[in-house]
Parts: sequence; C-alpha cells; structure tokens
Amino acid sequence: MTGKIAVTLATLESHNHIIGDIERGVKIFERGGVEFLEHEPGEYVGHVPHKRGESKTASVKFSRDGRDIEYNFCHCTWRLENSPVCRHVVALVLAIQGGIVNTELTLGKSASAVTKVTEHNTAHAVGSGSTHVFATPMMIALMESAARKCLAGCLSEGQTSVGTQISVEHTAASPLGAEVTATATVERVFGSRIEFIVTALDGSGEIGKGRHTRAIVDAARFMTKASERR
Repeated sequence: MTGKIAVTLATLESHNHIIGDIERGVKIFERGGVEFLEHEPGEYVGHVPHKRGESKTASVKFSRDGRDIEYNFCHCTWRLENSPVCRHVVALVLAIQGGIVNTELTLGKSASAVTKVTEHNTAHAVGSGSTHVFATPMMIALMESAARKCLAGCLSEGQTSVGTQISVEHTAASPLGAEVTATATVERVFGSRIEFIVTALDGSGEIGKGRHTRAIVDAARFMTKASERR
C-alpha cells in the first residue's frame, strides 16, 4: 500500500452492489462493533454485526493507492456472481478507514461549459474538415472542460484531473453563431478514476453524446513524468 485507505461512498456505489446496502452498511458502522485485522498488506478480514447477536465474516482487498477495492467477499453473498458489495462489506470498509470520506464527488454530480461557434473553432479552422461548422475536436474539448469543472471542487491541494479516455458521437452540425453547451455527469467513481456521461446541445437540440474518463493525479508528479518523456 502506498497511500492511506480512503474509499468514498460514490466508489462503493459504483461497484456491483445490493440496492440499499450502502445506506444499511453505514448504519451498521455507526452502531459500532465491527472487528477486523490486516491479513496481508491491504487485505483485511473482519467480523461484522448482523442480527440477534450474530455476525458475518467479510473480507476486502484495497487497491494499491487505497482509494478503491479490488476484491470483496461476505458469507451472505458467496453464492452470488461478481461478489456484490453488501452491507457487511460497506461497514467493514468504513471501520477500516475510520469513517466516511468527506467529498463533494457524488454520482449524478454535473457541470456544463458553454461556447459560441466562430470562425476559430470550425472544422475548417482546426483542420478536421473543410466546412464552417463546429468542429468535432472542439466539441470534445468542450465536453472535457465540463468534466474538469465538475471535479474542480473535489480536488485536494496539488491535485488536478487529466483526460484518459473519450468515446463520443458527433450527431449534428452547429453553424456559425450557434451557442453550444456541453454537460458532464458523474456516472461511476473508481477511486481516482471518474467516468462521465457527456452530452452537447445547441439551440436546435442535441449535437453529440458519449462517455469520458478522467483521472485525479498529483499535478507536480504528473508533469515530472511527462518531462521524462523528452
């Protein structure tokens, strides 16, 4: 493990989980009584209160940076596929890390970015085509800008977010003078990896849609690694 364990509720919700068990797990944790031990670095086994004085045995393995879970198991779900996160796993994770991580990053959080189509951001101007309509690369950049804005209030000092993947359709052309709005909505959170649904609209309706992934990184370390590629 290279960092402290800090798994957010949004990350737990993003994993395959039993509906309603995130909230139930929080309540179990708050009542106390969860016992655990570290079996291997980053791997924990615990006994979580159940009902009528009984307990369930659960285990969890954290990612190297401590921001996500790589594996989880509980006796109450061992017959189910894909090891869903249950209430006992949630309570165990919260007990191990000492509580709920305070963050503004939640599923469904969204932000938008707006621009106007001018001669400077057309397909002809940026070299992606010959027409004087909003360029696909500029639509993608606007979507990334919206996603970056969505994460702005969720970063610690010294952190930034970088785009790692995007897959979009450009479905309609926007002429000169049109106002384009891109919106990014958090769909899933896996530690420092954030997945968004992105859309773009002009005054006549939708012009693009897709998915985008960003990673939260240490800005100085990121730039150092980038410089080493010279």
